[in-house]
Amino acid sequence: MQAPHTSLGKGAFGEGTASLITVKYQSYHAALTFLTGALQQPNGLGLLYGPLGAGKTTVLRELSEQLSRESAVAFVDGRRLKPRKLLTAILAQFGVEAHAQADDELLQMIRAFATQLTRSFEPPILIIDNVDRTYPSTLRIVNDLASLNVQGRSALRFIMAGHETLNTLVASDGMKNVAERDPSLYSMGPLSAKETMIYLHARLQAAGSERADTVFPFDVCDRLREKSGGWPGLLNLFALEAIERATDWPVSVADTEPPEETDAQAADDIPLLDARDAVYPIPPRIIVTRNGKALADYTFADKKVLIGRSDFADIVIDDDFVSKIHAVLLLYADALVLLDLNSANGTTVNSVAVKKTILKEDDIISLGHHRLKVRNAPAISAAMAELLKSPDTLKMKNLVDLRRQRARQLTKAAKNSSA
Repeated sequence: MQAPHTSLGKGAFGEGTASLITVKYQSYHAALTFLTGALQQPNGLGLLYGPLGAGKTTVLRELSEQLSRESAVAFVDGRRLKPRKLLTAILAQFGVEAHAQADDELLQMIRAFATQLTRSFEPPILIIDNVDRTYPSTLRIVNDLASLNVQGRSALRFIMAGHETLNTLVASDGMKNVAERDPSLYSMGPLSAKETMIYLHARLQAAGSERADTVFPFDVCDRLREKSGGWPGLLNLFALEAIERATDWPVSVADTEPPEETDAQAADDIPLLDARDAVYPIPPRIIVTRNGKALADYTFADKKVLIGRSDFADIVIDDDFVSKIHAVLLLYADALVLLDLNSANGTTVNSVAVKKTILKEDDIISLGHHRLKVRNAPAISAAMAELLKSPDTLKMKNLVDLRRQRARQLTKAAKNSSA
């Protein structure tokens, strides 16, 4: 692989990029909303948990920045954190000067600061990431701080993050004061298939890629999601690995244990027509309408055309009933194929719900409140026309077989003509 490709991968997915490139998704927003609400509750204590690479640290960093505009906030990483380092880090971020006092004196300084701030304004906030990976002696300090209150009001608000065992840790005997505050819990969720594609493309664009969809096409994004489980941290690792292993573009993840081949992936193995080649006298078009009013007239300039609500789509459909990446059109020399990409509300062609189908001239694709009319579709041969009578799954399988057979025939004919 050439160096620019490697640099692009490291810039988008390498170490140190998390703090520079933040792509927000549904679980990210939900976690921020939940934790902000937890701090406003009387107990003022929220727990965030999830597996390695779930994006917890990124959420906490954003939360800390938001809260620090109006509150005193200390944000510490609990990994192998000893009591003294915890105490000095808290005081430093609260803006309290601490010299070489004993641990008990440092703890007392935090108590005094929190008590004073609670009485005059509002309790300060302590955010501890990786709290389940800290020393037991440090956890005892955290438990002690959790008991601090002023006139029945908690004088130090907490957010703690860790792996799935965090709830068990908080319920242990050594964390009784934390458990008594009845903390609220939120579990991070993975990215959906659509969010994964948006995440990968956004990071590539932030790193300087002008056509992120050619680096990671939608099918590659799906494979990366399946391998990573949709967790951002793991997604970064596998995306970087895929780029570093690739030698040709677009990137292939064949070396990253792809799932069993589907009909769509099998069809994708066959070379598609480049619409920019002078094969058609008139290239295919898609006319987009709503309530009978023409909104757009898209002329094919590529062999794959994504349709959806997202700005990443080639044909953008502004409709709440259309998924961000809803469907794809695949252009062959003798067929135009539509694939629904597991959209939420489905796709119909000529009022018939479809997952995969061959499109004909003047077919009407319905997406939400919009209609897409097919013009200048490739002429369908007699064999192709026969496939239109088959069930969708069988139709696609037969289409693949037929196209492979034709490809072999064309190759053989070309060799004979040149002999």
